[in-house]
Amino acid sequence: MRPNVLINLINKSFKIFMGNSFQLIQSKYNASSFVTEGKSSALNIFPNDTEKVKVIEWFGNFWLFLKITFKTETKKIDRKIDTQINTLISLSVFQGEDFDNEKTQLFRAEWDDYNDLKEKHAQPHWHITSSQAIENIFGDDAFFSIQPEISQKLEKKKEKIFDVRKIHFAMNADWQKINGTYIHKMDEEQEIVRWLQGLITYLRTELES
Repeated sequence: MRPNVLINLINKSFKIFMGNSFQLIQSKYNASSFVTEGKSSALNIFPNDTEKVKVIEWFGNFWLFLKITFKTETKKIDRKIDTQINTLISLSVFQGEDFDNEKTQLFRAEWDDYNDLKEKHAQPHWHITSSQAIENIFGDDAFFSIQPEISQKLEKKKEKIFDVRKIHFAMNADWQKINGTYIHKMDEEQEIVRWLQGLITYLRTELES
C-alpha cells in the first residue's frame, strides 16, 4: 500500500463526494496517522480508552471522524527481511447538536489490514459504542446522586451485561467461500476509496430511513 497515493486519492474523491469540509491531514500527535479535523469535539470510545477528536459535520445532527494509520512492519522470511506497510482505517459516526460540547459516538467501522489471513478479529468490522455513551449520560445525572440505592442497582445490572464494545462485529468476512476466513483483503488503493464511499453512502441511507 502506498500511503501518499491513498491519502491523495481519498482527499480528491471525497471533496467531490462530501464537500470541502472533508480533508485528511497529518495528525499532530502521530506522524503515521492522517485524520479529518472539524470544529466540534467528541470522544472516540475504545474498550479500554477514549480519544478526544474533532468531528466534521455530515448531515442533520450526525458527525464523522476518519483516521487512517500506516504501520511499518518488518518480518524475517527465509533469511530475508521483508518490510510491509499495514493500513488501519477507523471511521466513527457521532450524533449531537451544534451547541453540544461533546457529540455522542454511535458506532465505529474499522478495517485493519495486517496482511494476515489468520488474524483473530474479522476485517472489516463494526464496534458498537452507543450503549456506553448512554450509560455515561445516566451516570452524570443528578437524580442518581441523590438516590444512591437506585444507582447501586443499576451498577449491579451493568456488571452482569456483556460489554459489546469488545466485539469486532464482522462486516464483510469471506465465510461463504470454501476455506473462507474472517478476513476480506484489499490490495489496491482504489479499493479502499470505493469501500469508504460505499460505507458512508450506506450509513447515510440507514440513518435517514
